[in-house]
Amino acid sequence: MPLSVKLDPVEKRTAVDVRNDIGVQEQKQAVAEYVRDGINEAKAINARVLGSVPPYTVTVDGRQGAPIESVKVDGGNITVEFELIGGVLAWIAQRLLQQSPVTSGAYRAGHTLFADGSQVDALGTVPMASQYVFTNTVPYTRKIEVGRTRAGRDFVIQVPNRIYERTANEAKAKFGNQAKIRFAFQPLQGGAIGKWAGSASARRLAARHRRRTKSTEWLTAQPAIIVELLRQ
Repeated sequence: MPLSVKLDPVEKRTAVDVRNDIGVQEQKQAVAEYVRDGINEAKAINARVLGSVPPYTVTVDGRQGAPIESVKVDGGNITVEFELIGGVLAWIAQRLLQQSPVTSGAYRAGHTLFADGSQVDALGTVPMASQYVFTNTVPYTRKIEVGRTRAGRDFVIQVPNRIYERTANEAKAKFGNQAKIRFAFQPLQGGAIGKWAGSASARRLAARHRRRTKSTEWLTAQPAIIVELLRQ
């Protein structure tokens, strides 16, 4: 039985037929060279897409970190897994900063990442989670995203509006084969957002949208980028 080599999530899975006209150690060395060539190829692809090489693990016959040369040449299995979600999230975080207007700096500083509801550092070590959500904690985030002045122009003129929506679309185009990425409005409860729901500006908004803003959930809904890993 040939051994199996999988490079994930570059999605390169190969059944390797090992030569039987050479010794076992030579066979293992040939397999190791093949796998290392694949790792280097994956590193180059990830560096080109993400701008850096994410960490990865090598599992040989169920043993993480074991030498590649220790693989069984008959029916063995080697899996190389790159931790790409951290690179995807870091890219989104950087892109949000690049597309943000700069006045007081509060909006740029307000971009926040939640992993299954817990706040985490998008540029640090990100824990595994079923869902990651980028949003902004300043109460006027929605106005920056889609708001218009009484004169009819966009609320923000430094940069195009729909910052979260555009960033989500860019990330989806770039990383759609690695993660499910979408834009949405969703409520962020507590802190400044919760206080804003009872503020004068919220009451003015309610006056313009009487049917919708009776709901605190609608009042506190903020633009968000939702990221979920694709199940392999």
